[in-house]
Amino acid sequence: MRIRSLLVGASLAALIAAVPGAAAAHVELQSSTPAAGENLDTAPTEVTLTFDDELDPDESSFTIVDADGNEVGSGEVDLTVADRNVMSGEVTITDPGVYTVEYFVVGDDGHEVTSTFSFGYDTDEPIPEPTADEPPSTALPRPTTPLATLIGSLLVVLAGVIGVSRLALR
Repeated sequence: MRIRSLLVGASLAALIAAVPGAAAAHVELQSSTPAAGENLDTAPTEVTLTFDDELDPDESSFTIVDADGNEVGSGEVDLTVADRNVMSGEVTITDPGVYTVEYFVVGDDGHEVTSTFSFGYDTDEPIPEPTADEPPSTALPRPTTPLATLIGSLLVVLAGVIGVSRLALR
């Protein structure tokens, strides 16, 4: 009886550790034009953000603001891109300085991510590092290695086989 309890407990722990791996992933910015931290010689007329996963087009957008907080551009999901992972929009920049892109995206899994990055146009001012402000995840931590996922999965299968065998013997 004690071994059975240990197996069931280990199997449940393995299942909990193995399942949230996919749920814990959040959509991430892969690249942008202009790039974060870039100082341009020519003022851009468009800003493009590319993410690693599909975005909800009704909930995802960005704005570009100058150093005083005035909006100089905005963008949304580019519906012409089949993967729905690109946002783009026009920007009107006339003065040298640092500009900040503030984006809010919702991945197709429902996770929300808010973040900012800055770029410069013909400036000597320091350009701030990107920041991320993600809401806390309610998902459990994922295993640290694929081996942990494999072992957990095997334990779950083993517990199922033992459970079915015991039922068949009754």
